[in-house]
Amino acid sequence: MCSRILLAGFVTWSLAQSLPAYAAVKNVITELSWVTQNDTVMGGVSRAQLAWNAADELVWTGNLSLDNNGGFVSIFARDRWFDWTAYDGLEVVLTGGGRAIQVTAQRRDARVRAGGYRALIPTESKGDTRVVIPFSAFVLKRFGRPIRGPDLRSGLGQIGRLGLLIADKQPGPFRVILKSMRPVRVGKRSTLGAEVRQRLVSAIEVGVPAFNSGDVSACATIYGRTIRELLEQGLLGDGTWASRLARQALDRAAKQPSRDAAWTLRRAMDQILASL
Repeated sequence: MCSRILLAGFVTWSLAQSLPAYAAVKNVITELSWVTQNDTVMGGVSRAQLAWNAADELVWTGNLSLDNNGGFVSIFARDRWFDWTAYDGLEVVLTGGGRAIQVTAQRRDARVRAGGYRALIPTESKGDTRVVIPFSAFVLKRFGRPIRGPDLRSGLGQIGRLGLLIADKQPGPFRVILKSMRPVRVGKRSTLGAEVRQRLVSAIEVGVPAFNSGDVSACATIYGRTIRELLEQGLLGDGTWASRLARQALDRAAKQPSRDAAWTLRRAMDQILASL
């Protein structure tokens, strides 16, 4: 077994394929030196710790607090950079207890302070979540907001600082078990991406004028109907990153007022579009 270091308290393609057959390299998590980084760096009081279990899985536990303008906990791997130019995406296997967890990464040649490349994983409430995230789905952010910068895919020859981030505004204890991270190469791309793009773009072209004219309910209805149709017709696949993201957006929107629901659904649509 490779040596592993835990340092506590160191101050985010083929849409129609359901977990497709692909070429992959070995799980890399046991080769990395993992550290925690929480909102304490900005005055928050969230806590977290790391440990390895008997199955060589990384157990991340703690408490997320919104006090003192805090609200995030994270882990990342230090001092290791990979050449993943031969791969299309990242397979992640973890248990997340239903929390919205962001996968994070950095480019060695374009590091971002207080940010990096992120892709959201909506996790299952029970059991493992296994998902392949296309590298195209990672969005460059700083302080949680998208910023302009190079695409992650143009820097896959020097990718690293892999990690996880929880900033879902849900205070309380959490327990995440990271079981695997590995780059993957999908052997066959879906021909349905163009149809998904066309339908999402069409919905936005109709929804935006409705929203801007004050009919936010109509906008939310248009977005929600489009996403449900894509799911029901299998165009986002079964168990894929895109389908998980879409289902989570629908669930959240169902509990929100129309304006917030429209934004929740639009953000999910934009993330799916960016990954095509």
